[in-house]
Amino acid sequence: MSPVTACLLALLTVGFLVVKQDASVLQEVEADALAVEEAERATSVSDKITQLTQGMETCVDNEDMNCLLAYLDDNVRVMREHHPVQIGKTEARKHMKWIEHDFDATLEIKEITPSTDGSIVVERLKITMKFPNGTSIFNGKGVFVWKKVNNDYKVYIDIFNDN
Repeated sequence: MSPVTACLLALLTVGFLVVKQDASVLQEVEADALAVEEAERATSVSDKITQLTQGMETCVDNEDMNCLLAYLDDNVRVMREHHPVQIGKTEARKHMKWIEHDFDATLEIKEITPSTDGSIVVERLKITMKFPNGTSIFNGKGVFVWKKVNNDYKVYIDIFNDN
């Protein structure tokens, strides 16, 4: 093999190794970027769900049934201890007459877990309700399953029961 051919082969080999290394680095950078994007999406979804939950809490404290129902999907599933599943806002309204009483509710978020694509979010909560004088009415736990509807989230499944 001539020195020129050997030199050209060496350059091609080095060039191939550099391209292969660059591709490997590019894959790592893309994977890192995707991980950051997913983390940011999860954070923004969690922030959104936290805001929505705080809004629901305000509706309850203001005894505003229509305000609370606005956070629910039209086909919401309400599941309460010792009650059959209620489907839809009309049925949910029947159960939610409790909102018309004067008390303070606290929805303490324990965990927010969005699906990979953010279309479904599971939120675990602790809920307490007290009369203005401090007497406890309810001390329980619950789960909201939020469903993405257009660019917003609505409660699709609402499960609460007493501790």
